[in-house]
Amino acid sequence: MNGEQQTTQVSAPQQSPQESPISSPSAAKFSLKLRAIGVNAVTVFCRQLSTLVDVGIPLLKCLQILYQRTSHEKLQAVILQLSQDIEQGHSFSTALEKFPNIFSPFFINMTKVAEKGGSLDESLKVVADVMEKEELIRQKVRDALYYPLITLGVGIFVVVLLIAVIVPMFSNLYAQQNFELPWPTRMLIAIGDPRLFWMWLLLIGGAVLFFFSYAHSKGNEAFFDRNKLKIPIIGPLLTRLYVSRFSRNFGTLLRGGVPMLQALDVVKETSENVMVREAVERVIRHVERGGRIEQPLRESEVFPDVVVDMLAIGEEAGKLDLMLFKVTELYDEEIDRNINTLASSLQPILIVILGFLTAFVAAAMFWPYFRMAEFLGSTM
Repeated sequence: MNGEQQTTQVSAPQQSPQESPISSPSAAKFSLKLRAIGVNAVTVFCRQLSTLVDVGIPLLKCLQILYQRTSHEKLQAVILQLSQDIEQGHSFSTALEKFPNIFSPFFINMTKVAEKGGSLDESLKVVADVMEKEELIRQKVRDALYYPLITLGVGIFVVVLLIAVIVPMFSNLYAQQNFELPWPTRMLIAIGDPRLFWMWLLLIGGAVLFFFSYAHSKGNEAFFDRNKLKIPIIGPLLTRLYVSRFSRNFGTLLRGGVPMLQALDVVKETSENVMVREAVERVIRHVERGGRIEQPLRESEVFPDVVVDMLAIGEEAGKLDLMLFKVTELYDEEIDRNINTLASSLQPILIVILGFLTAFVAAAMFWPYFRMAEFLGSTM
């Protein structure tokens, strides 16, 4: 009985399209055009599917139930396509591979492990746990940047308003007077000239867009990925985020039964940083030749020595997955501290910078005014 239930968890029985309550070619075509679905929606889908499979419901029936209960239109279309692929005899992992922008290589490989003899409900639960943890970390980073970014936006708006509206008013007043203006005032008047102001904004906006497109181009990605790790405050946080994700995904895959080389390949594909991908690629080549992971990790610029030492001890003791989770736990705690440091450091720095800019603009506008008042007072 248990053996039969295990089989139904990872491979659905064949049903004709007429038996399926969700057969709809138009919806299937729509699903193939999807590019992305929110992380929260996919996580909820994982947990619900895990629960249904855990109670012994066949996989195809689980998908049909979720299709009917899901209000998310895009996710519903994806579930429909998954159901149709299962009906046609494809494995669940093969069906998932049609949506690489929705289901990560980590998700798909954990499913493949379950299909080879593991428990699909447990694999889905693990995937959901990992996705929730990574989303929680991203949310903490967003929350830490929220108020500093609001401060930056308000400050930039005030400075632009002063230059675009107030400076021209003063420039008209000063143009009627016959005395030389200080260089800060002349500079602001030139920037705030209505004929040039919008050109300046377009030039600055174009330069920002060019910078980001140049930074994300394939040839320059490695340069920027390497150097952003050296930025004060932000660099250490990014390093810890990358190491934490590497150790969490690698450890989860190994514990789930994925072979080391396959697990490393998945970790490489799911990494967001070129430096990490290159380091993992060197590890793969080294392991293929019979070596251990220590040397290529130690030669990388991403993994600190303490992490490499911990992983080397774990590999030597045959408990690499356990040590990877220890690294994850350690670095998650450090990430929390770094996020708090980031939030407490950026806000005052931005306030000082924007305060200086606002004071500079105000001083440049009123300086000639006071000089003019002194001049008029001396002539009376």
